[in-house]
Amino acid sequence: MTASQTALYWRTWAKVRKTLIEYGGFSKADADAERGEITKQALGKDKSSKLFNNKDLDMILDHFQSYLVLADGPSKAPARADSQPVKRLIWAIEQTKLDDAYLSSISLDQFQVSDWRALSESQLTKLRYTAVSRSAAKRRSLQS
Repeated sequence: MTASQTALYWRTWAKVRKTLIEYGGFSKADADAERGEITKQALGKDKSSKLFNNKDLDMILDHFQSYLVLADGPSKAPARADSQPVKRLIWAIEQTKLDDAYLSSISLDQFQVSDWRALSESQLTKLRYTAVSRSAAKRRSLQS
């Protein structure tokens, strides 16, 4: 995890811990032990937070949210594990530095949708491969 992801994890866990203590009647020690149980529920196994990948973090934060409903009420946002991969793909495509009009034309050609940011995760994955390939070809042609 990046430093900001680690900070988000611990900041969110602090809220969950507080919720468990205030609303769930947990002791501090029991709340800390519950963090391991949340990890097992989310990932299906015990895993150190230092070893989380992006998908692990998204699933853990979604589980944390289910505890925070007690304090904050229900979330209207889609599950993080569903939305974050799409955001990461859009970011990766934007990093190719290809202009939006060009990306839109590729999207229209491949998927019959001009708004490339509205594509599904699998479509964005394919578009990312194309964008990286075309960006590399463009750099090579400029170097010649």
